[in-house]
Amino acid sequence: MAKLTEAIISIRPAFAEAILSGKKTVELRRRIPPIEVGARLWIYATRPVGAIAGVAVIDTIFRGTPQAVWETYFDRIAINRSDFDRYFLGAREAIGIRLSKVQRIKPIGIEQLRDWKQGFHPPQVLSRITGLEAKRLHQMASFEGEDETNVVRLLRA
Repeated sequence: MAKLTEAIISIRPAFAEAILSGKKTVELRRRIPPIEVGARLWIYATRPVGAIAGVAVIDTIFRGTPQAVWETYFDRIAINRSDFDRYFLGAREAIGIRLSKVQRIKPIGIEQLRDWKQGFHPPQVLSRITGLEAKRLHQMASFEGEDETNVVRLLRA
C-alpha cells in the first residue's frame, strides 16, 4: 500500500484547537495507516464543529510503548496521565505524530466539503486525498496571516 502524502485527519474539537493554538504539538494515535514524515494533514475538527480548521505537516512519527510515548511527549500532548492511560488501555503500541508548520484556516464546513468531494464523509482516523483534491482545498482555504502571494506559493508546493 502506498504511503499517504496528503490526508484529512479527524480530531476532536478541543484537541484540534489545542493544535491550532500551539498548545499541542503531538497528536496521539493507537493506529494509523501508512503515512510519511513530510505529509500534509488537513485537520478536521469533529462534531459539533464539523469542519476542516487547519493544516499541518508531519515532522516526526514516534512509535513505541505507551510508556515510551508518554515519557517522550507528555508535555506536548495536552492530555493528563489518567486520560492518556485510559486511551491506551490494552494497547501494546502508541503513536505520537509530531506536527509542524501548523496553520489555522477559516473553517471549511461539511457542506462545502461535500461540494468539494462528492460523498465526502469525515474519516474515522485518516483519509487519503489526491494532490488535485489538496490543491482544491488550498483554493477553498483562507489562511490566517497569509497574503495571496503566500497562498499561491503553497499551491505550487
